[in-house]
Order: sequence, then structure tokens, then C-alpha cells
Amino acid sequence: MSNKNRYKKIGVICLALSSMARNPAPFAQERSSLPSPLDANALHAEILKYKNWTVVNSEPVKLDPIISVLCAAPVKSSPDTPHRDKYIRVYVNDLGKDAMLNARNPKFPAGTIVIKEKLSEKQSQSPEFYTIMLKREAGYNPRGGDWQYLIMDSTKAKIEKPANVESCQSCHAGWGAKSDFVSRAYLSPEQSQKLK
Repeated sequence: MSNKNRYKKIGVICLALSSMARNPAPFAQERSSLPSPLDANALHAEILKYKNWTVVNSEPVKLDPIISVLCAAPVKSSPDTPHRDKYIRVYVNDLGKDAMLNARNPKFPAGTIVIKEKLSEKQSQSPEFYTIMLKREAGYNPRGGDWQYLIMDSTKAKIEKPANVESCQSCHAGWGAKSDFVSRAYLSPEQSQKLK
């Protein structure tokens, strides 16, 4: 990605975040729990199988420091963010595989799950945290592309909604309709060139 495009994208994200700080209401439509017909236990069981899914980037990637800072909720002063100084390895389930790896302007089908392992070091084999994007049914959260954001700690004992879900949605809004709110900044240059 050229510096010009990177700064343009960062500008869009910053604009979304500053708007979010003033008015969190645009994303209030996301439901606060895992409502039926979605079964939270079944979803958790499915997520625990993620190592059998497609690994998007076999080589862990350290996110751009500017993007990692944007993960902090704009209304909080905590320096802790799920992306800061972390390497990530991304997995996608079969439903989202084609959109993730082949489509230049993807539209992920409902049921797609994208999991990011957060690694403290590039060679680490033990994730210390997981962030999860779940594509829900149309109308679940139209302004956020119908994505639900979830987290899971290193024990993998449960999945839950992040405390700063509005920040997750604001940041991903920077990618909007062009990539269905999924950044794919972790794709290798070779992978990116193959997108159609």
C-alpha cells in the first residue's frame, strides 16, 4: 500500500473515530448479546475448531502502529488495545474463504467467521487473545455491515462482546462497502495482486 493510500485510509478511520467520540448512537443498533436463533454455545464450539479453517496469513503480521492505536475506544483513556504491539494470524471459515482470498471487493456471506489470533511475538504459538468478526443476518447491524464483534481470552473458555465494541465498528467502518468492513491489511502483496 502506498503512503498516499495509507494516509487516506487512516484519515477516513480517524474521521469515523472522531465522529464516534461525539455520537456513539450510529452503532447502537448492534444487539448486546448473542440472540436466538444464534446459539452462543454452538457458536463457541464452532469457533474452537478454527485451527481447521483456512489460515489467511501463515506468516504472522505486525499491524501498522497507527492502525493499532485506533483500536482504543475514543471515549476511554486506557492505553490497552487488542492490537497494540501484537502480531496477528488470521483464519476464516469455509463460508468466507472465497470472499477473503479471491474477491477484490468482497461481500462476505452471513455465517462468515474471521478470527485473529493475537501473538505477543512473531514466533509465538500460544495466542494471548482473539478477536472475532461474525457476519450476521441482513438487518442485524446495517451501518456496521451486519458484523458482530466478539473476543475470547487465552483460555478460550468463553466468547463475549468487547467493552469497546463501538471502537471496533468505527475502525472497521473505514473499510466500509469496498471490502465489506474487513481490512485485509494482513494479506501478502502476492495475495492482494490475485484478487479479482
